[in-house]
Amino acid sequence: MVNAGRRRALAFLATAAASAAVGVRTPAQAATPRVVSLELQLTEILVSLGAPPVAAADNPLYRRLIGRPELPADVLDLGPIQQPNLEFLQYLAPDLMVVPAWEANANRVTLARLAPVEVLGDLSPRPPLERLEAVARRLAEIVGRQAEAGVLVAALGAACARARETVSPQPTLLCRFFEDGRHLAVFSTKSVLGAVAERCGVVNAWTGRQNAFGTSLASVETLASMPSARIVHFHRGPETERAIARLERSPLWRALPTVRRGEVTAMPVVHPNGGLASAARLADQLRTTLGAHG
Repeated sequence: MVNAGRRRALAFLATAAASAAVGVRTPAQAATPRVVSLELQLTEILVSLGAPPVAAADNPLYRRLIGRPELPADVLDLGPIQQPNLEFLQYLAPDLMVVPAWEANANRVTLARLAPVEVLGDLSPRPPLERLEAVARRLAEIVGRQAEAGVLVAALGAACARARETVSPQPTLLCRFFEDGRHLAVFSTKSVLGAVAERCGVVNAWTGRQNAFGTSLASVETLASMPSARIVHFHRGPETERAIARLERSPLWRALPTVRRGEVTAMPVVHPNGGLASAARLADQLRTTLGAHG
């Protein structure tokens, strides 16, 4: 049996070989800083700007939760976000590593020994889309893609404007169901998803508490207090299918006015902390899902 240390060594050698196979950089590539991303949102923004990172944390999770824009095959995988492969980072010797404010304290000192680190975003109470735009514009500065950042901001604005023309005014609960069939994560106005919905003209039905990221954990029983709301939930594949199967066996769920009216709608998953491209995709999905004639 191969021990854990040997497995890590073999994985490092395989990834190093992959990085060596990338080939000689063009003059345009050479002029762009070699950036490593340690968060899905930052990875998405860099890909959207046309300047993907040389390596990123948790590429499989990116492909599952974000998907588009597609992560180029030559972006190397650093392993889990919480435990990136430090040996491989040292080997890569990037010009810069970018990390989000909410992850900065955990690894910053260690990472700074390997390469310069820039912390992006903040945990201030300013509007979430304002924070997201600031992160995108700063990344664009770093990689020399300011014009592309402007295009992304404009695309989100246009998508929200299209949605506002058609979205019906009924209060809406934006959520995802947990597999246990008894709990759900609710996206409020302080979340990126809730802020996009609000900009699209969606009235958020949730008036309860929300954490710093604009999400709340609620029980299915809570839905009885919102009889006029429709429910839009993000479908995460088998996890959601198991949740719905359990819900449909619940007398409480079946008795909810929203369920009895048939106003429970599934929507393709959008990462709750995605970038501007994800936000624009959500606006388009809300337009088609919640349009007055949808």
